[in-house]
Amino acid sequence: MASPQHTPEAPKHALWDLKFTKLAQDLQPQLNALRLELLRRYKAIGLAIDTNVRQTPRGLSTLLALVGQRGLICIVDITLIDGMAVGHGPLASLDIRLLDACGDVAAEGIGRSALGQAFCANLAAQALSAEQLDRAATAVYVASLAHFDLLRPASANAGNAH
Repeated sequence: MASPQHTPEAPKHALWDLKFTKLAQDLQPQLNALRLELLRRYKAIGLAIDTNVRQTPRGLSTLLALVGQRGLICIVDITLIDGMAVGHGPLASLDIRLLDACGDVAAEGIGRSALGQAFCANLAAQALSAEQLDRAATAVYVASLAHFDLLRPASANAGNAH
């Protein structure tokens, strides 16, 4: 008895990969501006930063590893989420989260109110305004300072060493 052949079903959103790639390219100037603003702020308080941009299972991620005198403090994960990759369909959104030194999520949804809406590929140029990027950068910066106790002045740390 012959087994029936299964005819693969055409993807419902066959062009999504191309649209997402175009969206990611169109948003690079805005994402780069966010990255540079965060680099400026973290360097101003004496942290070293290693930047890595790569495709992850969630989408296109920009990872900022914050390094202090004692080593890795945390990672800022700025990801343009590919909705198809995470099972939500043909949409994209921006997600910013903090990962601890072990890579575990320490805080997520940072700046989401400013940047977390789903957006279409044809609206990429308008998707992230300078004001939204500034709010997101401030939210990420303040959250990382508070969450990883970076607000403590260096002089107070020196005084505790005695």
